[in-house]
Amino acid sequence: MNPFFFGSQARRLFGAYDPPRGVGRRGAVICYPWSREYLLAHATIRQLARALSSAGFHALRFDYYGTGDSGGDETEVGHEQWLADVATAVDELKEISQLSHVDLVGLRYGAALAAGAAKGREDIDRLVLWEPVVDGRAYLSELGVPPLAVCPAGDMDVNGTVLSARLHEEMEAITPTSFGRGLPRTLILESAGVKDAHEPLRARLAENGVDC
Repeated sequence: MNPFFFGSQARRLFGAYDPPRGVGRRGAVICYPWSREYLLAHATIRQLARALSSAGFHALRFDYYGTGDSGGDETEVGHEQWLADVATAVDELKEISQLSHVDLVGLRYGAALAAGAAKGREDIDRLVLWEPVVDGRAYLSELGVPPLAVCPAGDMDVNGTVLSARLHEEMEAITPTSFGRGLPRTLILESAGVKDAHEPLRARLAENGVDC
């Protein structure tokens, strides 16, 4: 595992790159979940990167701006900015690996970001949505966050993570319709206990011509 910083001087992102064993013919950018789920899943994501490396993948995982070891402040961040971070990570891995196409893997909220970043990009071969957040309001409710309409104005603490009013609004807007056209071949991963929980998403993708 090779830790490094990438991105622009004004927007430094921290990444961890696992090179492939043998000749690497594929690459995967892994998108973390958010808030407490980032901490809970960190070791799992690390193991995933190692497994991909063992299977011959160039694997890159990274912290969004304002999170983890990346630069920036939590109050500066937003969904659109993080979509740009995913795009930057894709370009970085392509440069490192000298591959023309890579895959995107996202867990929970990271899956929503991966899908958003993959839209319309011809250099994304495959998209893996691992327990994707498809209902932003329900997701925030799971984290103990009331609807924006009844929240006081300003930033709030969510399990030790700052949730700004802007990010709150952007997260609430996530629905199956957010996963629109222009996505590559997509795999949805569910836990055993929540079979068919993402059927509305699968149906939405099928309607939009996505091989899911």
